[in-house]
Amino acid sequence: MHLVLTYFHQIRGPEILMSYPEIELEQDVIEKLTKFFDLEINETFFEIVLINKHKKIINLFFELHSEWSRGKKELAMLSLIMDEKFQSQLIYSFLVDAVQKIISTENIFKGFYKNDLFRDRGKDIEIDLKYQSIKEILYFCLIKLIERLSSKP
Repeated sequence: MHLVLTYFHQIRGPEILMSYPEIELEQDVIEKLTKFFDLEINETFFEIVLINKHKKIINLFFELHSEWSRGKKELAMLSLIMDEKFQSQLIYSFLVDAVQKIISTENIFKGFYKNDLFRDRGKDIEIDLKYQSIKEILYFCLIKLIERLSSKP
């Protein structure tokens, strides 16, 4: 199981902001995740099945208010890469809950700028704090999901 937060960087395009566990994703999976932003999908929740890898990638697109972004919003996607055997309906509520926690955190958009070159690394501590907040939200939501999945017969 792998949880990935991808967002649309205003200059570089889609890129991965963070993932759990913090191990390197396979390059073909990274390419698939970032290319989802180029697809004209009318749904915010969708899944794909990687038949050869026996995996599902379950995704939820979302927007959040941003004072620093063009159009005053960040475009992002939370994805869970998992075995085919798990049911998507349970994952949908998990993704919605995690996204809601992210969106409801004040000034959370600043965490999306962790790797930007414009920021003054020594003076802009709020970016680091908000990035850490996103990591904590995702970590605790993932732990709760794993507990729920392991308690199911």
